[in-house]
Amino acid sequence: MKWRSINMIEKSWAMDVRKTVEEIQHTYAEFTNLSILIVDGEGRPLVKPSSYHPFFKKLVESDGETRERFWQEVRHYAGLTKPALCDLWLPGVKFIIAPFRSPAGDAVHYVVAGVLIQSGTKAMLEEEVTRSGLYDEGRKLLLDLVLEAEELSSEEADIWREKIGKLAETAERILRSAYRETYVRDRLAELRGVLSVARRDRASVSQTFEQFMEVSGASGVMGYAEKIGPGEYRINRIAGEGTAALQDAEFREGEGFLGQAALSDSPMQWTDIQRDPRSFFLKQRLGAEFYGLRCFPVRVGGEQLGILFIVDKNKVQVDSLLREFEDILIALVGEYIASGTIEARMERQIQRLRPLMEVTRFMISAQNTQRIMFMLVDMSLSLVWNPSSAIIVHESSNGQKVQIVSRGIANDFAEQYARDVAKRILRENPAHSPGFELSQTEEGQLMIEYPIVYAGKTRGVLAVSLGSEQEAEECREVLLALATMGSIILQSVHDQRQLGLQNERFLRLMHASAKLGESDQGKVSDLSLRLVDEYARYGGIKPEEATFLQRTSMLSVLDDAARRELGEAFPDELAVLKEYRAMVDSEGQTGNFSYSRLAQLLRTALYFAALDEETAGRLHLTGVSPELFNHFRKFMAVRHTVQSEVVLSDGSTAAFNPAEAEERGIDAIVKEFGLSKREKEVLELVVRASSNKDIAAKLFISEHTVKNHLTNIFNKMSVSDRAQAIARVFNRGIG
Repeated sequence: MKWRSINMIEKSWAMDVRKTVEEIQHTYAEFTNLSILIVDGEGRPLVKPSSYHPFFKKLVESDGETRERFWQEVRHYAGLTKPALCDLWLPGVKFIIAPFRSPAGDAVHYVVAGVLIQSGTKAMLEEEVTRSGLYDEGRKLLLDLVLEAEELSSEEADIWREKIGKLAETAERILRSAYRETYVRDRLAELRGVLSVARRDRASVSQTFEQFMEVSGASGVMGYAEKIGPGEYRINRIAGEGTAALQDAEFREGEGFLGQAALSDSPMQWTDIQRDPRSFFLKQRLGAEFYGLRCFPVRVGGEQLGILFIVDKNKVQVDSLLREFEDILIALVGEYIASGTIEARMERQIQRLRPLMEVTRFMISAQNTQRIMFMLVDMSLSLVWNPSSAIIVHESSNGQKVQIVSRGIANDFAEQYARDVAKRILRENPAHSPGFELSQTEEGQLMIEYPIVYAGKTRGVLAVSLGSEQEAEECREVLLALATMGSIILQSVHDQRQLGLQNERFLRLMHASAKLGESDQGKVSDLSLRLVDEYARYGGIKPEEATFLQRTSMLSVLDDAARRELGEAFPDELAVLKEYRAMVDSEGQTGNFSYSRLAQLLRTALYFAALDEETAGRLHLTGVSPELFNHFRKFMAVRHTVQSEVVLSDGSTAAFNPAEAEERGIDAIVKEFGLSKREKEVLELVVRASSNKDIAAKLFISEHTVKNHLTNIFNKMSVSDRAQAIARVFNRGIG
């Protein structure tokens, strides 16, 4: 800081104040008939000398040794605190030396005025100078001093001493005022530049602190404590020496000086606090004594974001005006932190909203409750900065159970939490209004809960575990948006499902009406419906494909007018039906034909339903792949084999029930090969032609776990694939 003080002093003298001091000095010289010179502690003139007689001019023009000898004489009186009459070079040759402090407060300047000779001593001094052993130039200068000086009485000398003292005081005040103006202006420019640079270069808070500490008068530590929860703060930004222990230190409202500052809306300041018990938090971590503490709240509206603080390790004299401006700047730094915090929050929200919009598009196309639940859980974890777990508790279709989809939660905790949610919200308060709640589990885990509302009541709850209420406050809006979107999309899925059921009921009614008029076509359609259902159980197609083909088969019975009425409800089915008719028209023709798999299946099922099995089994169909046709023909052969069972007691036959056969077969397999309860559940779904993905969704396990169960099942049954497993189940069921 010393170079800055010297620079400030030079700037102060370089201004118009130099001329002002020179004018005042010259006025005093004329008034007192003395030569006056203002110098610094090293004897360097600060202004031009005002000489009533040519002593100082001669001194300046003399050789360096003479000048140095004179200033050595002056420095003998460096300890002066008041103006004094001092003997220089020879006893009786007097100068008035009036000290005054430099503006920086760490150096002394002097007003030197002379020459004075006391009454009755002039002749004696002339003889002394003649006998003196001084160098020639010094002797000549002294002779001029004695010869040109007028004798003064003691009373007159005291008057001039007082006047020169006033001159020193005036020079000090003028210089201090100029110094203060220059110092404050330059310091403010430096301080203001901290924020300008910070904003221009987007400097971090820590970098801004370091820049501020460099240009400010603060001699210690600068830090920022961020509010991390209700009444809780953590120091996450710190600058200064020996501050490592303060980084990430936490405190609460009301604890120590910083805790008290957290309760105030206004800046607070303490001084001389070395022995105050409230300083223990800082003293313990800084490992050194400190003098004062200044704290500034960082707020946005009514929300307290944190506390900006400065620790002064030593008592420092700082210009009051500068301190005031410095405090204002610190408050501006607080505003910079606040704006950065809000900007960071907005950026986090934007980062959260981007994937939220993306996942919304996926959820809209999912049209499957299970998949939507998985998406909601995964997305909720990505929207929270420090996620640990998330869970969805969803009411099952019959209302007697709840479905659970979770991440990062143990099964036993998930089941216990699901029961609690079902009791609190789904059953006791099904009309729960949209919003959110904070709850705490028995284990102390904080959960933020959002109801999933559709079809007129709360059907589920999306819950995310959080570390603090502060984190809940930051992410509550975006999680609410996710839960709301989930509710809207699930409402859409529900509506589509209800509309589909309604359309299918209407289709069945129209199909039943059409069968009354055309009995043969109705019988073919009915048989095709059974064939498709049994073929799905056989493993030839998926259950959803079977349902689709059954609807398409029912549409085939209707007339064109009826189909046009149902066109919007079943566009995909009608498209397949159109392909089917093209296949019928092209039967027997040669050429390359390309039809969808579903159209080929419909053609095959209706073909076998329309002909007797023996004739149908000998033919092939144009446009149907040989593999598909042969597989269906094999199914028909197996179906023919197990159509009935003989009762030996009375020779009658009993109708074959595939469901009962399936149940008997599975029970026999479980008993014979020792399958576990979970393996039995997996096998039941395999027999019903469920894919690994469907099995995973229905049993709430991963596809990888499904594969492991299938491997164990195949090994125990000594089969290599699903088809062999299904065949063995049916064989055991009819055997």
